[in-house]
Amino acid sequence: MTNPKNIYILDLVKKKLLAPIIVGLSYLAFASSASAQIVTCPLAPFELLCFNEGSLPGIISALVSFIFIVAVVIALFYLLFGAVRWIFSGGDKAAIDSARGMIVAAIVGLIILFLTFLLLNILLGFFNVDIGSIEIPSINVTPPVT
Repeated sequence: MTNPKNIYILDLVKKKLLAPIIVGLSYLAFASSASAQIVTCPLAPFELLCFNEGSLPGIISALVSFIFIVAVVIALFYLLFGAVRWIFSGGDKAAIDSARGMIVAAIVGLIILFLTFLLLNILLGFFNVDIGSIEIPSINVTPPVT
């Protein structure tokens, strides 16, 4: 059976956190777009997100960077959600243990992400490989002359 106090706290968190998120996303959804802009690559530290759309290595490089960024953001939100659950636990031992588990899982996830990023950069640097400049071999087939 659920505790009425927990239901009240969850409703309070939903009202306090969900409303600003919905308002912000609604604002962004209805923002007008500008036409005829010159597309340029962003400056440091966001130059990782600039890629040549016509090349597969550029897309792979941007996709890997995007996945790392999204994974870090998700882990940070998971960490913050665990902290909010800990704050609103009200001294309940099971709720505190659950929140502590969420926080530990988020920190372990962040450590794994950063170690993966570090290992990927070390290996690519060791083999002198730049993901954005990998050339994929192709076979040029010329039609027979009749």
